[in-house]
Amino acid sequence: MKYYYSLFFIFAFFNLNAQLNTISIEYKVIVNDEEKLFDNNSALKQLLKNAITNSGKLSFLLLAKNGNSKFVNKSILNLEDGNGSNNAIFPFIGYAGNVYTFKDSVLVQSSILGGKIYVRKNNISNWKITNETKMIDKHLCYKATNVYTVISPDKEFNHPVTAWFCPNLPYPFGPNGYGNLPGLILELQVRNSVFGVSKINLETKDDFDVSEIKNIKIITEIQLEKLLLKKMEEE
Repeated sequence: MKYYYSLFFIFAFFNLNAQLNTISIEYKVIVNDEEKLFDNNSALKQLLKNAITNSGKLSFLLLAKNGNSKFVNKSILNLEDGNGSNNAIFPFIGYAGNVYTFKDSVLVQSSILGGKIYVRKNNISNWKITNETKMIDKHLCYKATNVYTVISPDKEFNHPVTAWFCPNLPYPFGPNGYGNLPGLILELQVRNSVFGVSKINLETKDDFDVSEIKNIKIITEIQLEKLLLKKMEEE
């Protein structure tokens, strides 16, 4: 119990001044192989192999300020899939486009429907914080676990989520919309994809303004499913 009180105190104290400046966190991502995944579908199996090979060339940037954050794909170089596209990798890491995190919700860009359509989701909750620790880039991190649920028309899939967060970096953010923990997430694993921090800049010259998405269309996850289904029927 003392552990949780200590985390809360650190987070509450530093959070008063933590967002005066924009912070910039760069992440790399890797896709690991998963035994028997797509064994019965050679085309999908090849896509997975390409994702495993090329995912390390992806770089993502998290910008955070005033209690809000923006997570974007930063760069991609020399892909070996022959077409210079990163779209084939994104499904394997759960990335659909730019992600904006606010105090009460998360907005996820649906790039497949166009850059102006965003899906509103709830902030990640129900974390189980443990006493397990490890050092990441000289930062003491604690382990938290969760479950990512995917609901298909005929089945529900539950994928394990593991986050390593650092209370000494009192920013409740992380990769791809994950956060809401008493510290910055330095490593995040969702199923077989892992985001890992590669650079931390607490006084970056980069900046962002939430007004940049003032003209977007916001839809629900149910509306997204209907639009994607309609799109598939039209193709």
